[in-house]
Amino acid sequence: MDPKELKTLNEKRNDCIMWHRKLREFFKEFAEEFRRDYGLKQIDLEILFYLHYNPEASIGEISRSQSLNKGQLSLAMTELKDKGYIDAKGNEQDKRYQIYHLTSAAEKIWDQIVAAKVRMRELLYDGFTPEERAMFENMVLRMGVNIDRILEGKK
Repeated sequence: MDPKELKTLNEKRNDCIMWHRKLREFFKEFAEEFRRDYGLKQIDLEILFYLHYNPEASIGEISRSQSLNKGQLSLAMTELKDKGYIDAKGNEQDKRYQIYHLTSAAEKIWDQIVAAKVRMRELLYDGFTPEERAMFENMVLRMGVNIDRILEGKK
């Protein structure tokens, strides 16, 4: 690869990194009022999302899938349990592990979480045609599949 192509590739890579950081910052800012109203942190929302779509999971499963530190995750899980948003039961195969799931209290706020997520998407996709939106989402999903395949190959 010639130096000019390499520079262009590095600039695009840096743009992607900055885009990802901006997206995370946007999500944090957008969710701030909701988190404050319900006494939740960013990690709490990530856990609630995960458990909604994966109704029973261990800390290890959540940690691996969300790339979260087990120590921080354990603390957040304890706080969510204390707030009544999640509960745990012993794993039938291995009593050392707890399996977590959402409670009815979490399900009650789920509609507000989804409404906030829908509003955030509306803001992000402003000016996109339905075709552009579908194309973008398709590309991101395909990149996710590629990333999973690459990471699985490293194990």
